[in-house]
Amino acid sequence: MMLSQLPLFRIASCLWGCLSTASLFADPPRIITCGWNAPTTIQFARDASRMQSSGFSGAVLDIRPDAGMPHPFWSAHSRDDWSSLTFGAGVDPLRNADVGKLTSAYLLVKANPGDVDWLDDEGWAAIVDHWRIAARIAKRGKLRGLLFDPEPYSEPFRQFQYSRQEAAIDHSFEAYRAAARKRGREVMTAVIAEFPEAELVSYFLMSYLVRDHRYRGPSPVGRSDESWCLAGHSYGLLPAFLDGWLDVLPPTVTLFDGCEYAYWHKSANDFAQEADDVRRRGVQLVSPENRDKYAKQLKVAFPIYMDAMHPDLAGRYTLEPESPDRLALLRRNLAAAIDYGDGLVWIYGEHGRWWPEPGETALWHNKDVYPEWPTLIPGCDVVLKEVVEATGTRPVAKLQPLSLPDRRGATRNDVAVQWSTWVGNGPMADTPSGDANVSEDVVVIRGAAEAAGLATVTVEPNEQFRVSVHVQQTGRALTSLAVQFKTADGKWLESNSHNVVAFPEDGVPESWRAIHATVTVPEDIYTMVVICSAVQQWDQSDVVQFKDLQIERVTP
Repeated sequence: MMLSQLPLFRIASCLWGCLSTASLFADPPRIITCGWNAPTTIQFARDASRMQSSGFSGAVLDIRPDAGMPHPFWSAHSRDDWSSLTFGAGVDPLRNADVGKLTSAYLLVKANPGDVDWLDDEGWAAIVDHWRIAARIAKRGKLRGLLFDPEPYSEPFRQFQYSRQEAAIDHSFEAYRAAARKRGREVMTAVIAEFPEAELVSYFLMSYLVRDHRYRGPSPVGRSDESWCLAGHSYGLLPAFLDGWLDVLPPTVTLFDGCEYAYWHKSANDFAQEADDVRRRGVQLVSPENRDKYAKQLKVAFPIYMDAMHPDLAGRYTLEPESPDRLALLRRNLAAAIDYGDGLVWIYGEHGRWWPEPGETALWHNKDVYPEWPTLIPGCDVVLKEVVEATGTRPVAKLQPLSLPDRRGATRNDVAVQWSTWVGNGPMADTPSGDANVSEDVVVIRGAAEAAGLATVTVEPNEQFRVSVHVQQTGRALTSLAVQFKTADGKWLESNSHNVVAFPEDGVPESWRAIHATVTVPEDIYTMVVICSAVQQWDQSDVVQFKDLQIERVTP
């Protein structure tokens, strides 16, 4: 499943371990586990005493109202009227419980359904009020703060994507950028008025924008076409929203970027590089006047995706499926997450649980029955304790530089190319379908929500290719070059590790810009498909052209 397809339920609990005196942190690192079978507030309060010896330090809770909508905080970015909601039954157990060491509890807030346009003052007044209520409830329940999930799970999807805003066709990206920053200020002002010492954790903030992302879009960091990158990015309005937070952020509030895509990191260097990118590159995405706050108050947290550690629970998203030692992967990634983050690690899982069996206090009343993670992955609990206890005693590896893509342009086509086109309807029903055509190896895409020219090439396993193309556009669009593969029976290879997506080099979108990619053909593959695509066009005045596609076989 892609991140956008991860389940709705993002509720978490926290596991502590004892550290040696050589720890790199003043306090022990917190290990936050996220999954479907988290405790309700009643269960959390009831089981607090017996959970002391387990090492848990808290939970991220969905606090339900006494009556009415069952999970309002899952739909915080809506116009819903919460004025009649009361939360006594959910909050009182927290206020009255002797939680002991279980002091790291958060209230989950989601940016769903995301159907309020950033320019809608009345709608955003409701959203701001929802955040105010969330902060008030978290404070009353003696929680540590809020955990924010920016990911979309329901229509219209993409609170933070410019092209999916209701009035985007009539207003520039810069107008929306200014509006998002204003809304960020309003939200944070409401939060700190209720809970001035809150800790705000987000599953991701700048970590989704500091590098090119195959699904989300190109990173704007250090580019002269920053606005073009952000306008096409799935989370292009998120930096402005964070900027608004920072505008009014007091020194008592700490923010965490959860670096969600680290689910699939394969080395300690991957964690080290991402932490470095969030700190050094992410700061460039906020206004100069807020960069000092960003450096001081935004911390790095890392995830572990437990299902991916199992040999088959995550399907195509299994981490290194060829590796037989699943505990070794867990040990490596957990150690790196602790070593290179700022004392917080969150462990997400869909198929298992850490908290005791919930029974009738479960979210779905005795229907949330999951095996314990130590049953699914025997020894994982031992690994967690051992890794945390070893914190501060491990040598920290030197950060190795990322390998840069090969920018040498191919000089010829030494393969036969067969062209075709594809046009989709896009995510918005009222967006015109547009058209795509290929003539004399030039792809022209006009007025399309999503469309592409596809160049199909017959290949052999393990061959290497350098691919390049030039692109030019007028109007709005996000353009990219993708390379994917098909098996002999014509099925697409579903593999994040082999498919490649690249974006245009820095420059003016109206001029010709190059896109480069280097790929290696995986085993059991018959054809390679080079995809020249454009998305987010609005009407027939939006035109994209691709030309000079070069596919060069690289000889070892």
